[in-house]
Amino acid sequence: MPKLLPKSFYTRHDVLQVSKDLLGKTLVTNINGHHTSGIIVETEAYRAPDDKACHAYNDNLTPRTETMFEEGGIAYVYICYGIHHLFNVITAEKGMAHAVLIRAVEPTDGFDVMEDRRKMSSKRKAICNGPGKFAKAMGIHKSHNGISLMTRKSPIYIEDNTDIPEDQIVAGPRVGMSTAEECSNWPWRFRVKNNTWTSKPDDVWYDL
Repeated sequence: MPKLLPKSFYTRHDVLQVSKDLLGKTLVTNINGHHTSGIIVETEAYRAPDDKACHAYNDNLTPRTETMFEEGGIAYVYICYGIHHLFNVITAEKGMAHAVLIRAVEPTDGFDVMEDRRKMSSKRKAICNGPGKFAKAMGIHKSHNGISLMTRKSPIYIEDNTDIPEDQIVAGPRVGMSTAEECSNWPWRFRVKNNTWTSKPDDVWYDL
């Protein structure tokens, strides 16, 4: 059985490196008696206080963002557009609001469960190729905000099984950042090169 990612993985200060290092790891959920898993293939990094795209920009501490200021190794789940439950991994030490949004996974287990939740075939890339899509497929909900990712007793955890070499990672601008001024085009979105389970590709991607 693969080991879980240790606390030392999550508490590093370099959220860009953590975002890249999460690629290839296996995200597992055990929710309401249903097991699902998938390989993380796309991520986005967010870093307070300087990142204007980050919820905690300028160290903005609110009831919504307080989870971001906790020690790395927990989930940050929020609702986007009143519909989509988006799953993030909190990183760095307590008081540093850094997070990695998981954007897409490649399903590896629990296909029937995912199909039932998403009402589509698990062979379709659209089942998990976006942050709201995969979260629904894997049963992730805002109620999971703040839970630990470092124990198998948790409904969500991440296994340490595969490292993706940097020459197999590409970077591009994050999604929906038009109001983030100079931060809008920062290439802080990472994906496994040529993986077909990532979200719809943009025109601009860079080799690392």
